[in-house]
Amino acid sequence: MIETLKEIEVFVKFLYPGMILTGDGYSENGEKVIDKNIPLTQEKINELISKGIKVIRYTPEKPPLKKEISSPMISEESINKAFEVIGYLENEIKKEGEKAKISPKEINLVIQNFINDIKTNSNAFLNLLQLFNQDEYLFTHSVNVATISMLLGISLKLDEEKIAQIGISALLHDIGKYKISREIINKQEKLTEEEWNIIKKHPVISFNILKEISEFDNAIKLGILSHHENYSGGGYPLGITHEKIHPFAQIISIADVFDGATSPRPYRMPLSFDEAFNYIMENSGKKFNPAYAQVFLRDMIKRINEEPLYPVGSFVLLNTGEVAEVVGHRLSEFTLRPIVNIFLKLNPGGSPLLHRIPIQIDLEKDYNRVIVKRILDSSKIESFKKILGKHGG
Repeated sequence: MIETLKEIEVFVKFLYPGMILTGDGYSENGEKVIDKNIPLTQEKINELISKGIKVIRYTPEKPPLKKEISSPMISEESINKAFEVIGYLENEIKKEGEKAKISPKEINLVIQNFINDIKTNSNAFLNLLQLFNQDEYLFTHSVNVATISMLLGISLKLDEEKIAQIGISALLHDIGKYKISREIINKQEKLTEEEWNIIKKHPVISFNILKEISEFDNAIKLGILSHHENYSGGGYPLGITHEKIHPFAQIISIADVFDGATSPRPYRMPLSFDEAFNYIMENSGKKFNPAYAQVFLRDMIKRINEEPLYPVGSFVLLNTGEVAEVVGHRLSEFTLRPIVNIFLKLNPGGSPLLHRIPIQIDLEKDYNRVIVKRILDSSKIESFKKILGKHGG
């Protein structure tokens, strides 16, 4: 049974090659202009633009889950309790700002409920909350980031006290945004420099709300303050790097970016899980602690994705500038280091070098090579298939 969701709008300027709509797309005058489940091409996007079409309306279809939906990891009771507590926080912060009264007891209860659920349902599917109402973004995002952060903490073999502290820090990491107008938070157009500077104040606002609460460990507050710092620099609000960024913040940063990227926002379409995983991989060592990113990718792919990140038949770019086809998995189909056939070497100064006979490499054994990203561009994939067809790959 396929469930039909509410009609949504997509701005044509946010369409990209390879993007797939799970429902037929219609122009504002009701003309069908996009077929569902067919990857978009640049030519198709150009055609829509040339016709003056600015908005596409479509009703997505939600496919049935492959995993048993009766046993989610986080229970409905725990989510409802979180909704109640965060709803109170929202109202309190909007009224009192940095003087808002926070109940550590209630926050601890929410996180303990999550931890108990994770223990009880450790092998269940991870039921990240889906966003259907932009006004609920901060709630759904906070719950998802808390859940992902705690799971990453478990994967890193942290003790339960630290996992609970990470959960609290992640649940409250964006509460400062409740002091920022919804017009800015949900703005569809590009933010002005002034608006962006207002957005960037939210970690400090969040920190200030909690800084006098002695029941919260300082690690919780530092995790909130620094979750937008980049591992190699260039983040905010302090511009610190590497070990100067609190480990909680480094964990929350990964969860925050992953959930934010895969959630629809007024100004952009969400990334697929595969695209978001690739983004984390591409920015490992730049935005993210590479050790934490590796563990996240290793374990979260199995929890969140229905499919392996690099299925057999997919194409990948290696750090060596080589292009390869995934042909197998030695340890697990969810591995980040599959068996690949290298058939092309990119040459920035000239034509690519084509291997007449592809070179097979087991990336579990060759640690000099690492996958930089999975190639998702449909036109490139078609050209690679033609190359392999010509050369017996």
